[in-house]
Amino acid sequence: MNTKESAEIKALLQKYQKDECTPDERARVEAWLNKLDNTSLSGITPSAEDRILNRIRKRVLKGIPSRSAGRRVYVLQYLKVAALLLLVPGGFLLYSKWKQPAPQALQQYFTARGERKVLTLPDSTIVTLNSSSVLTLSADFGEKKRIVKLTGEGFFHVKHDATKPFIVTTGNIQTQVLGTQFNVHAYNNESEYKIAVVSGMVSVGEKKAANKVVAMGKVLTRNLMLVYNCQAHGHYIKTADADKLSAWQNGQLYFDEATIPEITSTLSRMYNIDVQLQDKPGRNCKYTIGFNSQPLDKVLRVLSQLTGITYQYTNHKIFIQSQNCR
Repeated sequence: MNTKESAEIKALLQKYQKDECTPDERARVEAWLNKLDNTSLSGITPSAEDRILNRIRKRVLKGIPSRSAGRRVYVLQYLKVAALLLLVPGGFLLYSKWKQPAPQALQQYFTARGERKVLTLPDSTIVTLNSSSVLTLSADFGEKKRIVKLTGEGFFHVKHDATKPFIVTTGNIQTQVLGTQFNVHAYNNESEYKIAVVSGMVSVGEKKAANKVVAMGKVLTRNLMLVYNCQAHGHYIKTADADKLSAWQNGQLYFDEATIPEITSTLSRMYNIDVQLQDKPGRNCKYTIGFNSQPLDKVLRVLSQLTGITYQYTNHKIFIQSQNCR
């Protein structure tokens, strides 16, 4: 730490005492002072630190007016900072802590039912969020890794950066890439998570004990999809049309071996209407079908003919009976 850097820190501390800091400057000072409270000084005993503080107190207190109790607390903090920077050999270590940016709040993005949203992240990655979804960026996003948490569904066009892996966490599943396009489907009210790759390569792992991530099968490439069962904690990999699976970005519907409960949830989210399943399907019926931006009533008519379900509108809600699914 050179003389100029030391002077800059002192000037900022003086601004802080006079309430002249910008919000960002105040956050930096307070974050650093909080770190100092928990900093262990290698080689400095408590008695030695007290002697240092007493020496500095005699030199500094004369120039600091007596103020409220809150200010006196600050004066002690100021003295501790001055002592450590001027007299303690570990000052450089503390200076490095000072230079770290103030902690930032988590960034979250939400979509309501019936809404889609396109986001550009700080690293220029583009994310399209499907309805009823939440994307959370880690506080240290972009420093060493690019970590986000997804609840719901999102299509990721990841900006390539070989030095900073891009990681999507969904429950205890972790999807990691460097630069690629892929779709993640992970709603909390559904029994399966699905990760499908449009381009590039994606590795998927499951968090085990002590946060150890265990790889789940082979690396996924274009038109491969990993399906993870949240209850059984099992998975399988299959071939799928990733372009169709991500066509929801354009308002299209595509179901790939979807169950009646999954179809019901999707219709409710996409069309922003309560769709309730009144019974359990008579058997484990699964369907593969697509719709090109069709109105809900037409989608329901086609599904009724295909699956054998019946439905009715009541008080702006749709009730579905699936006992006779085929």
